[in-house]
Amino acid sequence: MDVAKEEQNGSEQTESKERTQRKRLSNHRRFPILLRVIVVLLLAFVMLAIGAVIGYSVIGGGEWKDVFNIDTWRHITDFWLTS
Repeated sequence: MDVAKEEQNGSEQTESKERTQRKRLSNHRRFPILLRVIVVLLLAFVMLAIGAVIGYSVIGGGEWKDVFNIDTWRHITDFWLTS
């Protein structure tokens, strides 16, 4: 009977150690979730800008600086809406 109690106590101790280790990992992240979301959104915006520059200047034959001009985007949206 003593062996069974020792095994049970040993398993309880390992479970409590695992719980504390899980808590430590979840509370102390090296790269917080909010920072991950911000980085992903920033990278998505940068990739969108690079894709627009490549599409407008290389494929479309326009000036790459015109991508950041608001009149260019008005012309593009007007073209989409009237087609």
